[in-house]
Amino acid sequence: MRGILTLLLASIASGTFAVGPVTIRVRSPHNAGKAVLLYHYDDLFSLRYSRIATALIDDAGMATVEGEVIGTAKLRIRIGEAFAELYARPGSTYTVEFPKPDPRTPQSINGTTRVELVFEDLDPLDVNAITSDLNDRIDAFIMQDLATDQVAGMQALEVHRKNDSLPSDSVRRPPTLFVMPTWSALRVDTFEAKVKHFYHEVKDPWFDHYLEYSFAGLRYGPRVNDAELFARYLKDKPVVYDDPEYVRFIRSFFAGHLVMAQRFEAPALQRAFDAGDPDSLRSVLAKNEFLKDDPRLCELVMIDLLHQQYHGKVVDRPGAERILQRVANTSAFPEHRTIAANMLWDLTAMRVGYRFPVMLLEDLSGRDVVFDSLLSGPVCVVFTASWCSYCELELQGLEQLHAEYKDVVPIIAIGLDVELATLKAFTKAHPKADFRWLHAVAEQQLRDDLRIKSLPAVYLLNDGVLARSPAPLPSQGLGALFHQAKVEAEKGIRVKVWDD
Repeated sequence: MRGILTLLLASIASGTFAVGPVTIRVRSPHNAGKAVLLYHYDDLFSLRYSRIATALIDDAGMATVEGEVIGTAKLRIRIGEAFAELYARPGSTYTVEFPKPDPRTPQSINGTTRVELVFEDLDPLDVNAITSDLNDRIDAFIMQDLATDQVAGMQALEVHRKNDSLPSDSVRRPPTLFVMPTWSALRVDTFEAKVKHFYHEVKDPWFDHYLEYSFAGLRYGPRVNDAELFARYLKDKPVVYDDPEYVRFIRSFFAGHLVMAQRFEAPALQRAFDAGDPDSLRSVLAKNEFLKDDPRLCELVMIDLLHQQYHGKVVDRPGAERILQRVANTSAFPEHRTIAANMLWDLTAMRVGYRFPVMLLEDLSGRDVVFDSLLSGPVCVVFTASWCSYCELELQGLEQLHAEYKDVVPIIAIGLDVELATLKAFTKAHPKADFRWLHAVAEQQLRDDLRIKSLPAVYLLNDGVLARSPAPLPSQGLGALFHQAKVEAEKGIRVKVWDD
């Protein structure tokens, strides 16, 4: 519901309001028996995504997923540990091939191995066809321009050498050192005119601004007139929430504004962080001429800067979190409430001091388990799977820790095997791992929610609150933390351990 509301508001704002189903037929014979997961991006700033459909690939290698989308939606298809992206609109039907990942691509267990979909019988005016075509043309232009610049540079060097001129002073900094090149404005203008003429029969408002901000990105860079760029692409223009090129452009254009505020308005900036007050921070940023007359753009830039630069030196993190929370609760712009909430989730999920998200778990008998009821005092939670070969080594260490510290720090192991029977067979084959075992009913959803990037994953909790996230593996020092808990317990005082 959170993502659907954001997409609905974004579609209304961009004038592409429409709601309806999308059907995607996925062909992937090498993944027969696996699940196809379909997600939509809740917003293009935080890039948080939510699952909207699931289907099983049959023995013939086919699966059909159906979901509801609003406007021009960016979707994500995941099979196993690979994913692909596409755009979809209400009423669209696609047949795509989901290929094997390139064997040279590093593999992952958290769905970050990217593949490119192969569309079958795609309409030449479909949004995926025209955006892909445009991207290829822009990439070719950039590559040609870089190659031309390189050739010109080599030719200039030869001319310089033939003139027998004195060698330049190697101590003096060349005027172009540390300055990235910008494309020739004349060449960009000519290229843009040709591209727009090529697409002049495409009557698609969403693609129009995708095209416009693709060229805005080409024009942005050092040695450009920011005022002219702002007047051309942002002044008195509506904020566009569902266009990745618009997001990329404003993110680049305003990237330095928080640093500039810290340089010239440091006391006011710190007061805004101390108060956790979005109005105060907006006032600081609105002193910039590009943001002073557009409260919607100013607030969007503000929360995006806090999210993008959260780990930098300028942002006061506790203050940034309070500001994002207040925007999520009280912003006058509904889109920003959802975006800020997603950003806050992105920054704080699975962080020390927070609790686990809700998980669907069952015991080895298939009975539902209320996880929070098991989290009294210090607890170690480990996520593993029978197919994880490296987990076998760490499991031996967990067995030793359990034998020594089970009365102090109980271990709860959660298996991420698809089938409960597989996990039961695994535990039967490991009788020394006699701690409590649970099975994740929706293992893929759990991995998404907990953002698990590798297995095994170990966490230490105090009364259900994360104290080490993640904790070190047994081979990397987990035993020292167990010993610390035992020492505290022997003092006879009920205290929270691992709070340092």
